[in-house]
Amino acid sequence: MKKILISTGGSGGHVVPALNLYQHLKNDFDVKIYTDVRGAKYIPKDIKKNIFEVRKLPEKKYLLPLKIIFIFFSFIKSLVHLTRNKFDIIISTGGYMSLPIVLAAKIFNIKIYLIEPNSIIGRSNKFLLKFSNNILCYDKNLLINNKNFNLETKNISNNKKIIIEPLLNKCFYSHKNSGREIKKTLKILIIGGSQASLFFSKKLKNEIIDLASKYHIEVTQQLSSEYDIVDYKKEYDKKNIKNNLFFFENNFLCKENNFDIAITRAGASTLAELAHLGIPFISIPFPYATDNHQFLNTKRYLDLNCCWILEEKNFISGDIYKIINKIMLNKNEYNLKKNNLEKLSDNNTWEDINKKIIKYFNDY
Repeated sequence: MKKILISTGGSGGHVVPALNLYQHLKNDFDVKIYTDVRGAKYIPKDIKKNIFEVRKLPEKKYLLPLKIIFIFFSFIKSLVHLTRNKFDIIISTGGYMSLPIVLAAKIFNIKIYLIEPNSIIGRSNKFLLKFSNNILCYDKNLLINNKNFNLETKNISNNKKIIIEPLLNKCFYSHKNSGREIKKTLKILIIGGSQASLFFSKKLKNEIIDLASKYHIEVTQQLSSEYDIVDYKKEYDKKNIKNNLFFFENNFLCKENNFDIAITRAGASTLAELAHLGIPFISIPFPYATDNHQFLNTKRYLDLNCCWILEEKNFISGDIYKIINKIMLNKNEYNLKKNNLEKLSDNNTWEDINKKIIKYFNDY
């Protein structure tokens, strides 16, 4: 049985695809997950993990020598670890903690594969691309930042790039919103991903209250941890707006998915989940995401006419109201986007995707 190490860490954007890949591989391979302290909080307690901490430093030029020293010692640590633990394949879903492990794997001539859920390759994956056998990605037009910070696709060889379906938790394949129509109550989801969204918690309550003055609204909203749920819901309750408030939960959309529309950040996993469930969404990408990757993630769906997009820097009160009011007055555009979303995952089943992934890593 082949031994596989999945390296992941940092945010949920790296860890969630790693967990879903683990579910695909665990029955056919001997799979271990390595992560850092930040990433560990997204991994369920029933999944065994190895903590492999790599200290991160701020992106300041004068700290570069110190950063190199830390990476070097982590590289030595990785060499020692891989000497004691033999692996056939190393898979990285990105994040700086993967750098030393992947570089050490190259010394041992271990097969190296990268997973890139975003529409632009992350900085760690970009650096590691030259050492890898292949990069598995969701977007056939995967972008890369060149030295002049111009976006282009030609730097990634088609021989190295393998397009896969988004890696979702198995639970999503028993849920679909196909055929659902907006009824008397408009069910709205507000979700900010693993990092939540302070902006959403601050700005969107008034949008919902304004909508509720004209339409019957039910809102399910993820709050930033800076807020108290009991206190936050008082104004919704005062306006008789049915509400369900929560903090981040892994695979929340597996438990609750009966929504007409979502207002969301644009992490690759969140958008893939909404798309699979057939929930049209208004995306407000996080403007400070590295290489503006959230905007580019949304643009992929925007180009397929599957969503709406609002940029935070241009956001003004009433923007959400305008979009949803337009939908309620004429549902043609909404229905078109919903149909386009459903086409993206019409034929996708867990079993089919699982067979492809197992075959790929068996045949490497």
